[in-house]
Amino acid sequence: MAHTSGKNGGVYTGSLEIEDCEDAWNEHTEAGVAHSTTTGKVGTNAARETTTTVGIAVLATEVITKDLTAYDAVVWWARTSLTTSAGDLQLLLDDTVECGTPLETLNYPALTANTWKQCFAVLSDPSSDGSLISVGVKSAVDLADGTFDIDDVRAVAEADGIKSWTLDYTTSTLDTTDFADSGVRSLLPGISQWSGSFEGYKDGVPLSIGSEVYLLFGESNTAYQGWMGKAVITGAHPNVSYDGLVTYSYDFDGTGALEAPSA
Repeated sequence: MAHTSGKNGGVYTGSLEIEDCEDAWNEHTEAGVAHSTTTGKVGTNAARETTTTVGIAVLATEVITKDLTAYDAVVWWARTSLTTSAGDLQLLLDDTVECGTPLETLNYPALTANTWKQCFAVLSDPSSDGSLISVGVKSAVDLADGTFDIDDVRAVAEADGIKSWTLDYTTSTLDTTDFADSGVRSLLPGISQWSGSFEGYKDGVPLSIGSEVYLLFGESNTAYQGWMGKAVITGAHPNVSYDGLVTYSYDFDGTGALEAPSA
């Protein structure tokens, strides 16, 4: 039986908005795609593409002006009316118009029909991503016609020096026992919550307590093996040892939903 090694896992924090998706993406003129907006996951709207016999093609692009050289990965929300496999859809980033020759081609994870999912992908070469002017969505296989929604595309940076993390994901229970249960306890699931800590060596500016950050906890370098969510940093604990190494540990409380690994 194969076991997963976490030796290549990482913690990603902070964020830079690449595209808020509040307006329709209409910078690409691929035939068979209608551009609009729909109710969003973050903010008011999400960008929506509705396809009719498109096949393998760029579904839409949008104009941006972004420098991602200080970032390491991208996180975004996605939803489609179809159930898709990992890699069927791709997020594109480019320094040419309409993602003509993409510098970054980031695979979507598998999506369940009509269900929002937060997606995460590591940039292949951030050093080349200093003058991005377009972001796009591509259908990498010939999918059935449907709707394709995207929202809140952000770049995140890996927290350097981190060597371990711990996550506690729990739910409360509600006691619904009454006389009809004949002395056998009856429960219903209540509110879920998540919290934890991570630690490592000081490498850069420490995180501030009270700040709200995106946390992406990688279990390994294998795609989709990681936990994702938004959290508030509740504690910072610096430590200096006799040998001169400065270490930090941080506590956090999650706010909102936590995305579990899908692989």
